[in-house]
Amino acid sequence: MRGRAVVVIAVLAILATPACSRISRHFGGGSTPTRKGTLTVAPPSGTVGTAFSLSAGGFKPGEPMTFEVDVPNRPRFVGPSHTADPGGAVSSKYTPQNGDPPGTYVVKAVGSQGTRAQGQIVVSAG
Repeated sequence: MRGRAVVVIAVLAILATPACSRISRHFGGGSTPTRKGTLTVAPPSGTVGTAFSLSAGGFKPGEPMTFEVDVPNRPRFVGPSHTADPGGAVSSKYTPQNGDPPGTYVVKAVGSQGTRAQGQIVVSAG
């Protein structure tokens, strides 16, 4: 009888755990939900000094956002804040400066209401 009670308690504990974690995430115990946006970079590659056009979409109208660029072996560049237009779009430019290393740069569009998108540019030496 005692062994059966232990099994029942163990099964109930296993069944209750996933539900509890779902409830805590739903009611603010977790992180901000992520929405999938889009990010287009043009041209996809260029030399230092090239002005790359960044076009992001899928944001909520009026959502504040920033473009972030992960430069190889350098601190992340975080651009100024932008606000998505009524269609959820944002555009800007990024220009690698003299002294920036060649390589693949990861570009992120990060919205304050959970929208995220990612792309890349390939920068070669000038």
